Amino acid sequence: MLSGNYPGDPFIIPGAERPYVEELSCSSSRLRVGVALNSWAEVKLDPEIRDRVAETAKVLEGMGHEVEEIPQPFSAAEYRELIVGSYYLSYANLDAEASALGRKVDETTLEALNLIIYERAKNLPLSHAERVFEHARKIRFDVGKAIQGFDILLTPTMPCTALPHDAYSMSLGNMSADDLLTFDAALCQYLGIFSVTGQPSVSLPLFCSSKGLPVGIQIVGRFAHESTVVRVARDLEQAIPWTKRRPPLFAGITGQDKALAAAQGLVVSS
Repeated sequence: MLSGNYPGDPFIIPGAERPYVEELSCSSSRLRVGVALNSWAEVKLDPEIRDRVAETAKVLEGMGHEVEEIPQPFSAAEYRELIVGSYYLSYANLDAEASALGRKVDETTLEALNLIIYERAKNLPLSHAERVFEHARKIRFDVGKAIQGFDILLTPTMPCTALPHDAYSMSLGNMSADDLLTFDAALCQYLGIFSVTGQPSVSLPLFCSSKGLPVGIQIVGRFAHESTVVRVARDLEQAIPWTKRRPPLFAGITGQDKALAAAQGLVVSS
């Protein structure tokens, strides 16, 4: 976590009042919680994930917090334009990076999608950057205004459970470049929006789906209020324990974990 400022910075990030580990010993005050129960993305929210968000909201309500549903605080279309536009901006200096490394920028050094983005980025007008920055400014304003009355937000981490490994690929085997960029922006919308706004957040693996796949729950705090996020994460991990949960098939364990898995009748990959 970053704090402070560097000479010339336009703003200062407030520092923590105490080490974050000490927050684990501090009680949580009564909070106003905004809950996202409808999709914020341009992809459908899995009903099972929505139910787990609602279940988490009930747990927080039982702790004494005030819980209220919050509508989508930004335009999904504007967010998509921002993220897709940012992909192209990030490739604008790729020639300089390649030169510094003594490499060429072609199909031997970039995957198919990255090469398309690079080639398009070279021909973008200056107005493209202006549009991207304006989308970012507007989204930060819209989100800030919409959630100013809440101490934390409760959202899904993702709108669906993990996709099959071949659902989409940088090699563009089953999607066009435009479709893949649009899908990727929509899929990560709950996470990406707070990278834009700069608010602290944490994803907790509190649940598993009916098919045994992880279901993440995201907690988002006010700007520079990491301490609140840490305390709420602690409370939820105590109320909905997950650290001893093991999938039917998992890898990379040794010793005591392997013995525990065997005792539970689980299959362990060596």
